[in-house]
Amino acid sequence: MLRGYARVASATDDAADQVARLQAEGVPTERIRVDTSLGTRGARPELEAVLGDLRRGDVLVVTRLDRLASSVLHLVQVGQRLRSVGAELRSLEEDVDTTSDSDAGVLPTLDLLAGLQRTLVSASTRAGLDAARARGRRGGRPPRLSAEAAAEAQRLYDQGRSVTEIAEKLDVPRTTVYGHLRRPT
Repeated sequence: MLRGYARVASATDDAADQVARLQAEGVPTERIRVDTSLGTRGARPELEAVLGDLRRGDVLVVTRLDRLASSVLHLVQVGQRLRSVGAELRSLEEDVDTTSDSDAGVLPTLDLLAGLQRTLVSASTRAGLDAARARGRRGGRPPRLSAEAAAEAQRLYDQGRSVTEIAEKLDVPRTTVYGHLRRPT
């Protein structure tokens, strides 16, 4: 079953050209969804609806890929959703048709790009954390107890005081005391 999706950037734009091209490709008018979305972060309820309606064997038809996705990453995510339900993609402008043998690798390629994106983000995050550590920065929330207070908590604990007593004395929750007692002194 053919399903169409069109998007315009503002309320003053007209999706009539996109809708006409989708109809010319055989998409029934009642199966064409149109979003008005400002910028790349705008809500796209009609895109979510059409993606939710897709079933195995359906073909999502768009006039151009930039009408479907706001970024390469977004296109990858849409491609993953299409593959997960067994649907296909046809983009008229770019002449992409995943139902054909020549374009059958487009959706798997999008999966490959998704993996690459995850790898790049992970590597970039690790590099940033390593660089911050090299500059002497530590990640995470600062300790609730100072080094002196943590040492005092450990000393009191070693003397047999209860964690509840130590927490009351230091005016912190018991969980904070437990967290500092597990660390070597």
